Amino acid sequence: MQPKNPEEEITRLRIELDRLKNSINQIPPHKHCLNCGISIPPDRTFCSQKCEREWNAMLRKKKINLYVWMVFMAILILILFMAMGG
Repeated sequence: MQPKNPEEEITRLRIELDRLKNSINQIPPHKHCLNCGISIPPDRTFCSQKCEREWNAMLRKKKINLYVWMVFMAILILILFMAMGG
């Protein structure tokens, strides 16, 4: 295998870079559904009502878990404080 001419390699890479820039510019403005990740218009947050319901249910579960842990830690701190004779 012969070593490539550096000038030819640079030219080839510039052409490839220009091609990639053009393909990136062809992607329309969009964002992704928070729940499933599918491509959606930029003015929407979810792709469907189902995804929005699933997202909200997941948030509720996370909030409940956070509150349970906070109560557990508060009880644990109270028990430790009382055990130390405070």
